[in-house]
Amino acid sequence: MTIELHKVMKKVRLGSVRLTYHDLDIRVEKNARIAFLGNKDAGLETILKLICAADAPDKGVVTRTHSISWPIPDSKFLAKHVSLAANVRFIARLYEQEETPFLRKVTEMAQPGDFLNARCDVCPKEILSRICFSVGACLPFDHYILTNVKVGSKEDRPRFTEIVEEMSQRSGILLASADVKAAQQFCEQAYVFDEGRATFFDDMEAAAEFYSSISSKGGENEDFFDADPELEGLVSMDF
Repeated sequence: MTIELHKVMKKVRLGSVRLTYHDLDIRVEKNARIAFLGNKDAGLETILKLICAADAPDKGVVTRTHSISWPIPDSKFLAKHVSLAANVRFIARLYEQEETPFLRKVTEMAQPGDFLNARCDVCPKEILSRICFSVGACLPFDHYILTNVKVGSKEDRPRFTEIVEEMSQRSGILLASADVKAAQQFCEQAYVFDEGRATFFDDMEAAAEFYSSISSKGGENEDFFDADPELEGLVSMDF
């Protein structure tokens, strides 16, 4: 069971990012712990959309033979004007989970406290971070796509590190990030994306060394969740 991109051509048009991937070949085995490393100009968001079937290649074939999460902890699924609990219940129905047990499981992981029944737009950023991560992590995917493992506040990080480790024992992990240290901690293989190419490494030390040699070209790097405009909008918008 695999996720495979074969001879894919895809034009990336994200803000100021303008590049094209040609003859892109990627293979992710089931249960693989793999990193996609790239700076903010590498177009990783587009690659993840191809993998999740949220976009199609301009040429080539993408095949998926096992279940894949959306990029976690993406916040785009949150409806801003309803409660966290209502959002979680909606996801439960969408993925054919029993609502009450699923809500209980997410609540135990995310620990939102009194904010569980509060509207999303009044919830603190760290609460939203924990909820967005937990909703995806509590669903039974064969492969979890993670774009940030720094969940919640600094005090939350050790607990969620253990959760990511547990997830990787029962399913595959695909970490798409500019965070080399996190990739080395959680992954065993990597693709490094740069200038329309993806280079495969089965040695994380070699991947980290290669990525470090090219990362300075992209300037300061941001992880997806740190730069998530949807999340920023949820906590800063004046209603």
